[in-house]
Amino acid sequence: MAATTIEPNTGGERPSGKANPEPASPAKARLYWRAVVRTGGQVGGSRERDRVEWHLAACRAPTEEGSHCTEGRHLLETVGHPDGHCIVENNVCGLCGAEAPPPES
Repeated sequence: MAATTIEPNTGGERPSGKANPEPASPAKARLYWRAVVRTGGQVGGSRERDRVEWHLAACRAPTEEGSHCTEGRHLLETVGHPDGHCIVENNVCGLCGAEAPPPES
């Protein structure tokens, strides 16, 4: 068997086989979701009229339009749910960070 020698790393180079550590990205806050199911009348075998709306769990009032940012209001009108664009703490959207729109008079 041949003798093996290990030479010290003196040139300031990283030893081969070791990757550069990735800088840690800031952890995002975990989002908790709430599904609000609206039925279109009596519950029966055919659930065609049921509609699911997705809100953040911290949404103050999922049934009120004023509890959603501008994007959430647009989504309510077009697809039927705000897709998590709910106004939460500090009066901002919990998903996109947009400020709450002014109340309509």
